Amino acid sequence: MDIAGFDYKEFLPYYLTEEQKRGLASALKDYSGRSNIFTQAFQGEVFQGDCWEGIPHITLSGRKDNIQAIILSNTCDIDQTNVRHAPVHVSYAPLIDLAAYEKMLLSKLSEQEVNDKILAIRAQHITNLIYLPASVEGTVDSIVMLDMVTSIPYKAFEAQAEKRKIRSLNQLGFYLLSFKLSIHFCRMHEAVYRG
Repeated sequence: MDIAGFDYKEFLPYYLTEEQKRGLASALKDYSGRSNIFTQAFQGEVFQGDCWEGIPHITLSGRKDNIQAIILSNTCDIDQTNVRHAPVHVSYAPLIDLAAYEKMLLSKLSEQEVNDKILAIRAQHITNLIYLPASVEGTVDSIVMLDMVTSIPYKAFEAQAEKRKIRSLNQLGFYLLSFKLSIHFCRMHEAVYRG
């Protein structure tokens, strides 16, 4: 994985042992669309990077749907054991079926351009998208569109009876999500002098 030359080694989590850091650095270096980025652990928790189904989504036209989504809020920010003085919201982005996205692209681009785009998506080279491969029954190859973020009160998320956790990110997947969020929302080297 090489997203605009981002040097991940400088940003490895401090809480990992040296052996774990080497393992994570190696996994990032060798990342491919077939890398395992999920775990079935933490089924009773709500963590950043969890994929859920049955999450409420209201379109601009006012239509309400239940969708599959990935949690983008920081785990500690939505941890209900933390004392809060204001209502907490949870932010998430929808999971889009990669095959449906590919079909949409074919209506606008040549087959070769679409093939190149899908290869770039699977290699995590597109900064506003995160590729999530199918990993467990009921999942398909998906993308997360980081420019389609929604927030709702955590209490509404918690009360959503139809919701179900599908999967959680493992250490590699969480680190990949952290990179993608950082690059998409907080590009320090934007090449704009602001005076």
